[in-house]
Amino acid sequence: MASQQLRILLVESDPADARRLAEMLHAAGAGKFRLRRAHELGQAKRYLQNGRVEAAIIDLCLPDAKGPDVLAEAQHVAPGVAFLALHESADESLAAQVLQLGAQDFLVKSELSPERLERSLSYAIARQQAHLRLLSLSFMDELTGLYNRRGFVSLAEQRLKLNSRQGVRSTLIFIDVDNLKSINDGLGHREGDCALQQVASLLRECFRQSDIVGRLGGDEFCVLLSHTSTAGDLLIRKRLGQVIDRSNENSKRGYTLSVSMGAVDISRAEELEQQIGRADALMYEHKRAKQFSAERFARLREMV
Repeated sequence: MASQQLRILLVESDPADARRLAEMLHAAGAGKFRLRRAHELGQAKRYLQNGRVEAAIIDLCLPDAKGPDVLAEAQHVAPGVAFLALHESADESLAAQVLQLGAQDFLVKSELSPERLERSLSYAIARQQAHLRLLSLSFMDELTGLYNRRGFVSLAEQRLKLNSRQGVRSTLIFIDVDNLKSINDGLGHREGDCALQQVASLLRECFRQSDIVGRLGGDEFCVLLSHTSTAGDLLIRKRLGQVIDRSNENSKRGYTLSVSMGAVDISRAEELEQQIGRADALMYEHKRAKQFSAERFARLREMV
């Protein structure tokens, strides 16, 4: 059945090698795999962002990237995919590096056969799925389905190291849900939990799949973005505000969802907890400014 096919992305610039690998997969199980090919890393990243695959076989020598960075950049956009690294020769040092980065296998082109390739793919997918299940138990917030503090910090630290190595700018955003205590006190903790779940859903809608979104605890959320522009802070505030406003307009809730936000730019591999603290302080400035404006508006209404 087509719906049972395993979707595989082959990232290989050499036409002869690509054809040979495709023939191996067909020989291993006609109809078992649905193969898509990318010629370079940039093309592969676009496909990984927009399409869902179970596994990717990725050559470590591509026209636009070479070595461990090939794997690191691919994982950056598709952390849930099982990656198999492909290389021309049995380089033990390179194999150790990519396996440490999270590749499920290191394949040497000259040693491949249809049976070996099929078995490696099947095992890689099974191991990745088991890894993701374990990850969800220790790294995921049960209430919202976002990363918990442990998961967010672990993944964000890895992302910051990669971004620093590649000279990529990052933005860290600290988000706090306004008036959650009033919702809990007035409508009950179940409704408060619903508010947190709705905020989590809106954050998923607002940010990209490649962004790291987590709930640090209570009413506090954090997001790490990469490749943000110099005007990123204002654009993020505007986009998130629009998403929340739309939700409030279409809702029958007995309260209005609102958040306060602080954002900091990170241009090098700085200590993550320190940056979270900076963003937290800016969030409180935003919250106090909103409260001051609300109180001033209330006083003006009383005077009219």
